[in-house]
Amino acid sequence: MTFNTLPAAGGPARARARLALLMAFASTAVLAGAAQAATPGAVSAVVAATDTAAASDATTGAVQEVIVTARKREENLRAIPLSVSAIGGEAVRTQRIVSFEDLSRAVPNVQFNSGAMEGVTNIAIRGVSSTAGSATVGTYIDDVSVTIPNLFYEGNAEPHLPDLDRIEVLRGPQGTLYGDSSEGGDIRYISQAPKLETFTADVTADVSDTAHGSGNYGLTMDVNLPIVPDKFALRIAGSDTYDSGWIDHFGQDLADFAPVGGGALENKGVNWDRYDTIHVTALFTPNDNLTITPAFFAQSFYANDSSAFYIDTPGLGVYDQDKQVREPDRDDLTLASLNITQKLGWADLTSVTGYFERGHDRIEDGTFFNSTVFAFDFLAALPGACPVACPALPNPVNPAITPQDALNIISNIPSAVNLNSSTQQFTQELRLSSPDNGPGQELHWVGGFYFADQRIHETDFQQIENLNNIFAGLYGETLEQSSAETAFNGGVVQPLFPNNVDEADNRYYYNRQYAAFGQIDWDFLPRWHLGVGGRYEYAAEHFDATEVGFYQIGNISPYTQSQQASSFTPKFTLSHDFSAEETAYASAGEGFRLGGPTGPIVFGPGTVCSQDFAAINQTTQPTQFASDTLWTYEVGSKGAYFGDRLSINAAGFYTDWHNIQQQIYLPICGYYFTENAGNARIYGGEVEASLKLTDELRIDATGSADSATITKTINPVDIPLGSHLTDVPAGTFTVGGVYDSPIGDDMHLSARVDYDFTGPSYGSYEQINPVGQPNLNYKNPSYGVLNASVRLTKGKYAVSLYAKNLLNDQTLIQTPEVNTVYEGYTVHPRVIGLTFEAHL
Repeated sequence: MTFNTLPAAGGPARARARLALLMAFASTAVLAGAAQAATPGAVSAVVAATDTAAASDATTGAVQEVIVTARKREENLRAIPLSVSAIGGEAVRTQRIVSFEDLSRAVPNVQFNSGAMEGVTNIAIRGVSSTAGSATVGTYIDDVSVTIPNLFYEGNAEPHLPDLDRIEVLRGPQGTLYGDSSEGGDIRYISQAPKLETFTADVTADVSDTAHGSGNYGLTMDVNLPIVPDKFALRIAGSDTYDSGWIDHFGQDLADFAPVGGGALENKGVNWDRYDTIHVTALFTPNDNLTITPAFFAQSFYANDSSAFYIDTPGLGVYDQDKQVREPDRDDLTLASLNITQKLGWADLTSVTGYFERGHDRIEDGTFFNSTVFAFDFLAALPGACPVACPALPNPVNPAITPQDALNIISNIPSAVNLNSSTQQFTQELRLSSPDNGPGQELHWVGGFYFADQRIHETDFQQIENLNNIFAGLYGETLEQSSAETAFNGGVVQPLFPNNVDEADNRYYYNRQYAAFGQIDWDFLPRWHLGVGGRYEYAAEHFDATEVGFYQIGNISPYTQSQQASSFTPKFTLSHDFSAEETAYASAGEGFRLGGPTGPIVFGPGTVCSQDFAAINQTTQPTQFASDTLWTYEVGSKGAYFGDRLSINAAGFYTDWHNIQQQIYLPICGYYFTENAGNARIYGGEVEASLKLTDELRIDATGSADSATITKTINPVDIPLGSHLTDVPAGTFTVGGVYDSPIGDDMHLSARVDYDFTGPSYGSYEQINPVGQPNLNYKNPSYGVLNASVRLTKGKYAVSLYAKNLLNDQTLIQTPEVNTVYEGYTVHPRVIGLTFEAHL
């Protein structure tokens, strides 16, 4: 097994960082203790207020009101003419929602496409699914975008806020207020705000065990310090989480120098990972009209290996792999932001400034794509692949090694694919909005300007370890002396694999956006509300690439391109209140995402991809893709019934998606590119319901159903007409029960159980792979996950026992194709754990 140069987690720098974090919390705790001693009444008041609120809700039996900021102002979720889900921070922690995958099971009509490692998962909403091109879903931390285009197969950033207040999921195009890359919707991670008058401190410790793995732990701490009462407060939160691995690594048994599977176990739990986060937020209110909120968030993730495993290796089962190259993954992100709001009387002026950085370094096993393909598709083709007469490869110098043995040896040389991506993004939004004048206000409006500057640097460095020496040792001549030089380098005498490098790509992408937006919501009649909004956006991008190596022979290098795009995305809503508890609405809105560069991919006669392009009738070299757009039409209702004991939110939608950006796979040369593949039609709906059966018992249920198909295609070979968009389940549902009851003057018992079902979906557009065999990635099966927890609270302290994936479902939920090899991906194996909480 080959190792690599990514630094391991837990090195000296990381150790110092963790020590500094613990020291900061220790120092803060000392200050906090002094603050608590000085203001005991304030702390007691907060605890009392929390207890009273919980008791009041239990007494009335009502489903709690949910406040969100989806339209950039605080509103009751029930009053918004949009399909919005909100999951409170406590529910996120109780349900152990730690990834996009978990979120897709907890919220209806959220889908994901797994890359089996952090930072390469793509998220979709309402079937607007695309694994390439610009993002279809915007990701936000508070008011700042951390959305990254999937130009280099990076996927979405996954924030893990240690002081999360709630997650808001906005379904349907949100271009008016949130801009491009919001075609399917947006996901907003909202943090807890500092409190100006109240000291609080929270500590949560977690220990658990993973089936087929070992022990895990997590520690989360946060403290709120009112430094200057009513004027300045500081909130500090941090976390450290370790998840043991469950994938076991095996060596390879060889027959005639070719792997045959069934090797010996070498390492258990190789895919362990670790998260560290810190979030610091300040709140400064120098007067009643001015609010200043600076914040800093940093997150570091390290995984020792991938969570995917090859699914067709003889002798290996679920959770087993025998990869030649370990696949570590490091994903670090930081976000600094400044939010300033000035009340002007006639309007509120808000400035939101953000600077976001992401560094994502990972290694993939490219042995098959690089070594095996070179041996069996290139060397084995000699001398027939020569454009002119040339000799065959000589027999191996060692008579004990046959010509087939020699090819087997070369085909199994480890090859690491080193992928490094760095993103910097500066954003500035300046907006005016109507002041909140309380109930009865007939007109709400918002308008503003937005600017973003994004820079991405990506490198792809691949080597076949010691290839030149191994080849010379086998055949007694170098690659340049062999017929391979004539066949694959046009006879030009220069190294085919300099320093064993088969590909080295260096790419820079720059994007600058300017936008103006506005929205008006008018109560034009009693109980009737009309909303009209629009956004004009202009974007300019520039791309530079240098791509060299054996698999890039014949490509354009260096390559430069620029393009501009503009769009206007309107949105209209109409809603009617049947009563104070029931609303129905209709909306129509347009979504848009930017085009971008692709490749360039090697093109032309005699190049490695020539057969692939001929098979799909591609006559021009793909170098860029254009913008795509969609219109979504939606009707929905939101209501509370029987004294607020029952709440039901439901919506249905129809989407026309034009010029869609989709990924095209070239199976012989192993490359991908993005093209505007045609049009798609998506329709479906979602429902969320909550029923308070008694003051202690509540039943929750959600469901969604979607149909997403291709209605027009320019590439019927790769994307047939009528085929299904990938990774969009036909249906999902979740049903759960929550029991919550006092069991004494100072004790509280709560319990939760939920079952999450995900229906079948399609992982590929093609039923048959290029060699005429069934495509293992064509269809993803349905699966279900059962979770349960029980929590006992006594005063300021609580203990919880929980089980995630209680039945230990091991279904291969997706079989992603990574570097042309099918890999299996399952739900995280069963986790059983204990959580201890202290709230001071």
